[in-house]
Amino acid sequence: MNIQLGPAHLETTRLFKRPDTGFLSQFVFWSWVILVVAALLQSILFYSFNNLIAVGCVIAAWVLTTTILLRPLLLKNFPLSTFLIIGFVFTQFYFPLVFTLLEGKALIYNLQLPEEVFLHSILALLVLIITHTTYWTFAKQIGLSLKPSKLLSSAGIFNVPTDLQVWLMGFIGLVAMFYVHFYSPSVGHKVSGGGDKLVEALIPFTYAPFFIPFGKLYGKSDPPKAKLSLQLIAFTILLFVVSMGTNSRGAFMLGFTSVGFAFGLGLLLETLKTRLFTFKNIVIGFLTVWLFIGPIADIGTAMVMVRSFRSDTPRMELIALTLDAYTQKDALKAFQLDNNSKGEHWDEEYMDNIFLARFCNLKYNDASLLLASQLGSENADIYKFTIDHFLSSLPVPVLDFLNVNVDKESVNTVSFGDYLYYKVSADPWSLGVFRTGHFAGTGMAAFGWWYLLILGLGMLPIYMLYDILFVKKTTLDKNGNSDLILQFSFCGLLSLTSIFQFFPMESVEGIAAFLLRGWVQKIFLYAFIYHLTRPISAIVTILTSVRLQKAPLTRLDQTR
Repeated sequence: MNIQLGPAHLETTRLFKRPDTGFLSQFVFWSWVILVVAALLQSILFYSFNNLIAVGCVIAAWVLTTTILLRPLLLKNFPLSTFLIIGFVFTQFYFPLVFTLLEGKALIYNLQLPEEVFLHSILALLVLIITHTTYWTFAKQIGLSLKPSKLLSSAGIFNVPTDLQVWLMGFIGLVAMFYVHFYSPSVGHKVSGGGDKLVEALIPFTYAPFFIPFGKLYGKSDPPKAKLSLQLIAFTILLFVVSMGTNSRGAFMLGFTSVGFAFGLGLLLETLKTRLFTFKNIVIGFLTVWLFIGPIADIGTAMVMVRSFRSDTPRMELIALTLDAYTQKDALKAFQLDNNSKGEHWDEEYMDNIFLARFCNLKYNDASLLLASQLGSENADIYKFTIDHFLSSLPVPVLDFLNVNVDKESVNTVSFGDYLYYKVSADPWSLGVFRTGHFAGTGMAAFGWWYLLILGLGMLPIYMLYDILFVKKTTLDKNGNSDLILQFSFCGLLSLTSIFQFFPMESVEGIAAFLLRGWVQKIFLYAFIYHLTRPISAIVTILTSVRLQKAPLTRLDQTR
């Protein structure tokens, strides 16, 4: 019997073709080596039935990831949406397995509902993969991945910013951070605030300069300048000082994660090529790890120690208090041991390292599911809070026009974790603490198992909106074979950290809020900043060119 394979089947086969050579192939191989070693040690050192089940879930998740997602053509056709799911796998499966082992803990350390935690994570991963498969199948049929958006192109989203523009973006973001936290610290607690809220929205541009070394990703043809490393070090120190004044660990850490994610994405796509296992890179790697598990982690803990003084202490004094707390190593260790619980029904203890906890703290999943189990599924109050939280993302004029009665102030000053805890504890003082909820627990409490359907349907447009932030160009490689070159919008690269950490979010409602306002705001602000810095960059370039042209004549006149 002769079976004729149709174009769709052939295209699917190409998309799922395994990487034969290159960085992606090495990455898959070594990721499995690390995973197998970590899984064996976890199973032997922390033997228990629940821990074995959890380790098995991690292995299953990585099988799905390396079998379905880590494919050259799939990454090149749908890079940012694929990167989003890879981020979910790392934060919910791979990182917890490896980093708990490095801290001498079981994967299920301090989890009261470990089986439920990994069950929900596996089901969510399956939903994300099924939805993604549906998305790219549909996208290939209509040619969506081959055509950049004309509207975004006309807005300058795909234009290549100059280095000066990127530096201007960075300093605009840094000034916005300085203004919000030093001069108007109440802005962060306001739902609306006119110009102050606009200034606050500019803070993510602070990390723009960290992408300059990876200019090839957003279309730059010139190599980085020789002095770039020194300039970035100086900018990092300045950002570090401002971050201590803002008492924000994330403000400083996001600069490093931006570099790491851009570099990692470039390597996976083989847009960036380098020899990883060189003496220099190994030294840099060990130094980076030491910084994050040592000094930087201690600085983060010191920031939390002095956080209670943040509201009524001058910022320079707050920096001094942070540095003083950093020098008291015994006090830092004692604080880490005593500061993991926020109440009888809430416990966040999982990772000791205060920065790693931002990427792989499964205790948020556990705490939310535990509270949800005490409330019962499809709770009317949690459902109403979820709907109100979604509606509160609409601007006040829109709410007034629709005649929707939602108290934006009260809803947006309470996290989902707070509200879950409040409904169980009945403690009104628990509101406003901003405990971090998780979409599995809040989803079960509000919608029951239907939250998985909401998750799947909501992610379809999310994948598309992220994947239209790059332009795909066809070219020939050195062997004369057809190859794809990706040029990302600089706006898309600025979003890499938020894409990688898109999950876990506090509620599946966050998907709707992002579609309603988050993505549009991101695009609008970038277009605004790009067109604001463009004429400044052009004027400086012209003045510099004129000065360089006049310089030889001036020296000639002096010799005469």
